[in-house]
This record gives sequence, structure tokens and C-alpha cells, in this order.
Amino acid sequence: MCFSALHRAFPSIVYEQPFSFRKHTTVGIGGTAPLGVYPKSAEELVKILVFLRSERIPYFILGNGSNILVSDTGFQGVAICTRKMNDVHIGCDGQSIEAECGASVAQILAFAVKNGLDGLAFLAGIPATMGGILYMNAGAQGQYIESVLQNAEIFLEGKRTYLTAQDCRYSYKESRFMHEDAVILKCVLRCSVSAPEMILKNYREILLKRNMLPKGKSLGCIFKNLPGVSAGQLIEKCGLKGLRCGGAAVSAKHANFIINNSGATADEYKALIYQVKQRVFSETGMVLEEEIRYIGEFADASDG
Repeated sequence: MCFSALHRAFPSIVYEQPFSFRKHTTVGIGGTAPLGVYPKSAEELVKILVFLRSERIPYFILGNGSNILVSDTGFQGVAICTRKMNDVHIGCDGQSIEAECGASVAQILAFAVKNGLDGLAFLAGIPATMGGILYMNAGAQGQYIESVLQNAEIFLEGKRTYLTAQDCRYSYKESRFMHEDAVILKCVLRCSVSAPEMILKNYREILLKRNMLPKGKSLGCIFKNLPGVSAGQLIEKCGLKGLRCGGAAVSAKHANFIINNSGATADEYKALIYQVKQRVFSETGMVLEEEIRYIGEFADASDG
């Protein structure tokens, strides 16, 4: 696949060739894409999207890479990494935060503390960019991003438009973005005014709880919880802590985490996910559903 036309159209764009998913995902697994580009603004991202679509070049939007498993063969297109789209500022009303899709949760929370803006503590410790948070309606402590989202600016059907939280069709770990060719550009988050020291105290308490989660290269929680049932507890009751497939292992600390602790391949990692799902179903009749995304082509996990 030739990308010379893209280089000519955007001579000043920051790019990486080839683009390594192993280096740009939290699990440290995956092949490469022939080209990775780093837009610096929503305007530049939209221009790139228009160009790639007109040239019928496949692309993939990547934030922090904390929720995707990329195949060992990689992705045969352009990886659009949003991490340079990280502008964060106070909204027009003085008590909201406007953030671009590539801004990290850590960056946004540090900005909130500095400016005395509260209400986002439930996001503390989530290793994601705001685009990823909005994409999957992420959250913790029983609260999700839909509860504080004032609006999101997206690129859909060739134009930029704004959505309310209701327009995003959010439910548990679900949104319309998973089913449409829409790209999240920016968002506005509702906050309340509070003393910075109180906000910081709240963050630290939540981070202390998250510090109890497994360390190492992972994708965080692999499976969604079932109604009234913790996926991690269900996996643990089936005796699957420590189950391995090659270099991938179910965490001995939290059974809903799979750790790449020995150079696991993507096929090994996915095969272990399959084994966990099969064992849980055979022993409980319950069907676990992944909250991670798969990119690229994988071997048949049932053969592992």
C-alpha cells in the first residue's frame, strides 16, 4: 500500500513508519501498521479523515491503547494516534472542562485540581485518553462518563456535529460509537467548584484503591460484569487464576486481568480469553462478554 499521496497532502504531519502497536499499547502486544500519523488538532484530524476516506485507505484511531488487542500481523492501513490532540481548558461557563480527544485522564484531572473543578474523581487512575473514555462509556466507582458529559464534538457522515450524552446512546460499557463510523474530536465535561485540596484528597483515595489492581502489561478488565455478578469473581470461582497460554496468564491477584508477563503473542492472549470464556460457560452457564476490542486477523482461538 502506497502512502506517498498522504505525505504529499500533509507534508508537515508528524508520522511514524512503521508504527508499532507493541510500543503503543498498554499490553505490549501486536504487530505494526505501515504508517502512523499524529494529528495536532481537530481540524488536522478531520482533513486526514476526509483524505483517507476519499483514497479508500483503511485507518484506525488510537488513543492510549489501553483497551485494544492488535493481532500479531498488525493492521494494514494508517494508525491515527491522537495523543498530540491534548488541549484542555476551562469552558465558557467557568465550571466545565473542554478537552480534545487525545487528552489523558491524568492530564484532565491535574487540570481540574489546579482550577478547583470537581466531579471527575471516578475517572482517577484509568489509563485512557478522553476519546477512549467517551467511546466505551468508561468509568469506575459505579459512575460513568455519561453522567458528566455535557456534549461531544464528533466527525460523522462528512461533517462535524455535537452530541449530548443522550445522543451518544450510552449504556453499560456501550455507545453508538461502537456501531457507527464516527470519530470523537472534543468534549465538554460538567464540573462543580470545590477547594483543590479536597479534590486532590478524593483523587488520592480512589487511586489508593486502584493501586491494589494487578501490575504489569495488561488491558485492564477483559470482561464486562454480568448483572449482579462480578466477572472477576466468577472467573475466580471457576479456579482459573493463574491459567496460562504461552506468555499470557490470568492474574493471581484479580481474575478479570490477563497479564502479558512473558512476551505473549496476540494469538496466545486471545486463546486464553477464549479458554476462560469456555470454562466459565461450561461450569456456570454464564456467557462472558469482552469489553476490549480486537484489531486485525487472529488465529482460530478454539484451536489453542
